[in-house]
Amino acid sequence: MKSTHGLLVAAQVLLATPGALAAAPSMTDPRLLAHAQAVQAYAARNGTAVPTIEDYHYGAAPDVARLVAQTPMAPGCEAAPMLMTYENSSGQLVTLRYALEGQCPRLQSAR
Repeated sequence: MKSTHGLLVAAQVLLATPGALAAAPSMTDPRLLAHAQAVQAYAARNGTAVPTIEDYHYGAAPDVARLVAQTPMAPGCEAAPMLMTYENSSGQLVTLRYALEGQCPRLQSAR
């Protein structure tokens, strides 16, 4: 239970942004919690700070030197929050938040 509480706190810190209240319902998403845990462990192993979350903006060109973690696609047809954490060419950890449509069964058959 103690590690679950610590994971939830880590996820809240990782997901804390100026729009943190909007992200609060996603805090229970196991995909995002697993991402937060993976990034926290990676940062601890490499002696780097856990990154704050930046929102992806269309047309941005992220400087991805090494992918660290990416949330798996959500089941369902709705757009779901996704996180991608990477090291940039300067060695800094960066986490981008974006939305991606889930694995929708009706769309999978049409592709």
